[in-house]
Amino acid sequence: MQTMTPPEKKPIILMLVKRTVLFFFGLCLLSLFLYGIGTNQGFMDRTQFMLLRITVMVGLFIGVGSMYGIGLDLWLIFHKKYRYLIGIGGYLCLGVFGIAIAGLASFILVLAEGNL
Repeated sequence: MQTMTPPEKKPIILMLVKRTVLFFFGLCLLSLFLYGIGTNQGFMDRTQFMLLRITVMVGLFIGVGSMYGIGLDLWLIFHKKYRYLIGIGGYLCLGVFGIAIAGLASFILVLAEGNL
């Protein structure tokens, strides 16, 4: 006969950080998608610049949130919960993506409208 063991409780801050980073990742993909469509459809320049600025901000939020998530996972690994080791890889990939997209969007902004 099997005994039912209750699932391990995760810290609420860990779930909030993970979902927030994933939300910002989706928002970043959406703004990139809209920018790509707007380039082909002939959106106004102001709209394109707004989409690029949103992409820069969201990319930086992804990077900061990922670094915070890595710190939380390292803290949990330090307390002998080694299953969070995989989460560090995910956060690292998302953080690099966010920072790279923010840099690329900033580069496009500077090329398009100059350094104001």
